[in-house]
Amino acid sequence: MAQDIVVIDDDRVTSSMLKKVLSDNGYNVHTAFDGESGLQLVMKIKPALVILDMLLPKIHGADLCQKLKAEPELKKTKIILITAIYKEILVRAESRKWGADLFLEKPINTKELLRWIKENLDEGKIRDSSLPRIKIEAVDIDDVISSLKDLIKDE
Repeated sequence: MAQDIVVIDDDRVTSSMLKKVLSDNGYNVHTAFDGESGLQLVMKIKPALVILDMLLPKIHGADLCQKLKAEPELKKTKIILITAIYKEILVRAESRKWGADLFLEKPINTKELLRWIKENLDEGKIRDSSLPRIKIEAVDIDDVISSLKDLIKDE
């Protein structure tokens, strides 16, 4: 089942590009062009991910991010803040306090975005499940091969 993603950005070029890239990769993408309609859309759909521009009409992106993270029914929803304006390191640090899971500057590197989504949404289904977590440590392949040869010799 395809996961829902909401893109909230008043820049229609960015919204269209994100919708195409994400749709082409199997996600259901919904768009809004201001903070107020974005809030309503997110509350209705309850998506796995919200991609949210910082500078929006009606509700600022930082305020909207905090509102969404305060909603109990959106507890597992990931939020990516995007911006072409706020590029200071201080804003990047503040974005974590607002509840953002990732902060990206425009123009967006779609390969980086898709990699993050696959790591944090798709694999997150396994991480959130009741399956036990397995810790894998680095191994020396020569030791493994040697051990396997010893086992074969003993049989």
